[in-house]
Amino acid sequence: MMRSKLMLWGTAAALALGSTAATASVVVVKSTSKAYPAGKTLSDSAKITLQGGDVVTLLGPGSAKTLRGPGSFEAKQVAMSSASSRRGRFGALRASEVARNPSIWDIDVSQNGKICVASDNKVQLWRPMTEGAVTVNIRKPDGSVEPLTWASGSALADWPTGLAIQSGERYQVEWPASGDKSTLEFVSVNAPADDLVGTAQVLIANGCNNQLDLLVASAGKGKGL
Repeated sequence: MMRSKLMLWGTAAALALGSTAATASVVVVKSTSKAYPAGKTLSDSAKITLQGGDVVTLLGPGSAKTLRGPGSFEAKQVAMSSASSRRGRFGALRASEVARNPSIWDIDVSQNGKICVASDNKVQLWRPMTEGAVTVNIRKPDGSVEPLTWASGSALADWPTGLAIQSGERYQVEWPASGDKSTLEFVSVNAPADDLVGTAQVLIANGCNNQLDLLVASAGKGKGL
């Protein structure tokens, strides 16, 4: 169980970001433009002016769109095109590709980096290949090791119940058979509003870029929450 002080931190961060998301129709998730940095929110009435070479990806309530300069654009192009896609629950964001992680909250053990963990979701580890049973070692910050096993044919395995996740700490996933390793740093967050914009803001603010990429990829295919 995560420590109470970390839960309080996550709640405060989510409330602050969630209040912003409530008034924003779209959020900039990727950008090469200084005028529109990642994390910037826009109302659906906003006009977007891009210079030559600028590339900006916007995320709306149910879809994503990439704009390329030079040119002028309207934020409502994203907000209106995605309004009909609002559905589902924050904790069940899904991507369409079979070979991709099915949820932004399942930990992709093939990647390194920061992982945002929503406090009301069960933490699971996802592997791209499901052939055969596999056991990995999770090395804790104190150097001790906790084993975790995927059953043959399973892509998901529950995080060990005896291994508390501590926000800000790094855990190393070690594959004894191949010698491969991946390093995960957890960030405890509480679930913001049930929308893509609020979710993206939390991921951007906490540097959870792998999850943000999956969110954008899913939204770009017209998938909602």
